[in-house]
Amino acid sequence: MPRRLTRLETEVLVFRRMILLLDDEGELDVSEEDWLSIAPNCIMALSAGATDHYASVTAEIWDGPPPVLDGWETGKAGRVRLDSGYLQIQPTDTHVLRIGPPGHYEVRAYSNGRARIAALTPRPGIEELRGVESFLFQFWPVGLAG
Repeated sequence: MPRRLTRLETEVLVFRRMILLLDDEGELDVSEEDWLSIAPNCIMALSAGATDHYASVTAEIWDGPPPVLDGWETGKAGRVRLDSGYLQIQPTDTHVLRIGPPGHYEVRAYSNGRARIAALTPRPGIEELRGVESFLFQFWPVGLAG
């Protein structure tokens, strides 16, 4: 049974519709074709909101593939290469999260509140929109996907 090794819960200012999980060795080089884009050293989640707002972001590190979760509005999976193994949640979070050694990782991302934030924006005042949208990112080493 896979075990969750680390869990970070934080709040991030969604600026220009973006939340970035960026390896400290990486550069921003992703496309905006879907709500989740994955490129070497970078994961970008696009908000459904048209106004800057605060969203809840949770990142989890697992030793194997975690159970698929129900109850989220959207979900998507992929694979990311991390050159350092450290990720920072940007633009406003100051935590640096150790995913593991440099290498390839599976990532599964979920989001909630997309329909609600889309209906509530554009709207002035980011405080009223705090916590409407949330994201969960789960990571585990490649080769352990079930």
